[in-house]
Amino acid sequence: MLNQDVLHNFEPSEELKKARRQLEKVQGYSLLQDFLWNDVLQKWYLIFKISLDIQESESLPKDTQWYLFVDNDYPDGDILILPSKEHGLTSTFQHQDYNLKIDKNEWTSGKICLTETQGSWGRKQYLKEPRDLNLRLKWHVERCKQWIIAASSNTLVEKGDPFELPPFPPRSNIHLIFNEDEVSFSDWNKRSKTSGTFEAIRFNRSVDLFLIKSLAIGGDKFDVPWGNQIDKLDEEFKYGIWQLIDEIPVVRPWQIPASFTELKTILEKQNIALYRFLYDECRNLRKEGKVPSFVMLGFPVSEKIGEEMTLIHWFAFKFPKLPIVKGFRLGSSELIKTQIKIALQSEKNIEWLNTENWNSKQLNSRGKLKKDFSDLNILIIGAGSVGSIFIQSLVRLGIVNVEVLDMDILQAGNLSRHILTLDSIGLKKAEALSNQLNKVFPAVQSSFKSYSLKDVLKKNNDYLNGFDVVIDATANDEVLRVISDKINAGQKFFFTSISTGYMADSFYLYTRPSNEENNLEEDFDIRIKDWLRLDSQKSLGNEEVIEGIGCWHPLFPARLDDILMLIGAAIKFFEKEMMEGKGAKLTVISKNYDDSGNFTGLNISNE
Repeated sequence: MLNQDVLHNFEPSEELKKARRQLEKVQGYSLLQDFLWNDVLQKWYLIFKISLDIQESESLPKDTQWYLFVDNDYPDGDILILPSKEHGLTSTFQHQDYNLKIDKNEWTSGKICLTETQGSWGRKQYLKEPRDLNLRLKWHVERCKQWIIAASSNTLVEKGDPFELPPFPPRSNIHLIFNEDEVSFSDWNKRSKTSGTFEAIRFNRSVDLFLIKSLAIGGDKFDVPWGNQIDKLDEEFKYGIWQLIDEIPVVRPWQIPASFTELKTILEKQNIALYRFLYDECRNLRKEGKVPSFVMLGFPVSEKIGEEMTLIHWFAFKFPKLPIVKGFRLGSSELIKTQIKIALQSEKNIEWLNTENWNSKQLNSRGKLKKDFSDLNILIIGAGSVGSIFIQSLVRLGIVNVEVLDMDILQAGNLSRHILTLDSIGLKKAEALSNQLNKVFPAVQSSFKSYSLKDVLKKNNDYLNGFDVVIDATANDEVLRVISDKINAGQKFFFTSISTGYMADSFYLYTRPSNEENNLEEDFDIRIKDWLRLDSQKSLGNEEVIEGIGCWHPLFPARLDDILMLIGAAIKFFEKEMMEGKGAKLTVISKNYDDSGNFTGLNISNE
């Protein structure tokens, strides 16, 4: 922060002055106001004009004025270029923030994106931003000029670019969450009715986040598919109206409508009367004694511009506040009709809400398995450290149907290398882990049984037949023997055994496809016996850690960071065997050390 006592003598640095002089070399550039200090933003700014021989339009004149903001530590720091309020851009374009006029500023909020590396604007015209003090400022102004040319020729985005939603003006704190994918898109296309009502439930009491729980279409009600965590919610309900439209509702070129007047104009071009569907569906809700709070507009989108539409996306706003109108019977249809007509004539800004798609494919897009295994039923036997970390990793990669089997209780000593926390101490591990998995993603459907495998099989001999994948994380020979017996009896599933060696120096991943013919128990013993012999030699002469006082309780020595590293590698081999495995295999992942005992990496051995 600059000393306020010296601001009256404060001048831009020689580096900044030198950089400003380089701008004179940009063709079409002219300086309108040299650098001044903005004490509120703590930045230097200058005003410049770009004059170009372009196709002039109402939203983009040939001469545009801009405000350039730069940090005092130039050439470091940020550089922003914003349109002038009076002589800049009058709308919002692609690759630009929402172009909002703010009363106290002489510039708008419509920052143009000059460092974009995706899309045609970035791919065809992007050069790595220089850090040299002579070049960096000039580079940004040159990019501004190129951006204007692309905007004037409608080439900021082109066919094949990733589709991006337009920026919004300041929105309400309310978030409305929907669940859409390619399957639901196909379902929407089969329906003839294009409007209806919905109910949304608050996610928790501390946030204004509501999830769409059901949709009403022509008198029929359809539940939105969610996982166990959301299905059991019983918080506050709110209600709303939905309308499907043909295309994204924007004022050209790319600006979200601010008023109901703008929105009505957009919808009329799609042969949709905003007043009509609001009135019809509001009346339907009122018949059920419900009051609308939200309105959703759904439209088709594609992954890339010019490609086939594959998804419905929703924008949402608060249901307009209805005015008090005298002369009508309370609750009459004519009163509602008149109230909505008056509300929609207002130039008051639309109160847009935040909307998000919580479909599993959307949430897993940042990191997922190479193949979609979301339809598989997974059983994890053993909810200890290895089992909990392994199955949580799979869930975060897209697995949604999981049953946890374990009869133990979580103790405080388990927390040093477990995904569970203090609030689960004293609970059955299976129940606590299952609840935790249900909280990872909204589509997860995890169940649990707090019994041993033997106890479960006594009640249901075909229990394992209900799963596509069975993962044994117990390192218990008896569990392996029981599973082997069931496979020998003809039960079919992909089997995996996971365990760590002494001090977590190694990780054992045994995988067996459902079509394997060998004896599971015998094959496993043959493949792993030499590795276990090495582990036993490592542990000779070492005293095991004692937990508690008085009762001798040996603990398996292993650090969490080692387990996390080994499981991270094991997941990749598990995934590969799930996709390509043709026979049983033992993959051993071991830590390597140099002669000084320093960790140097991992070694992979496939038996």
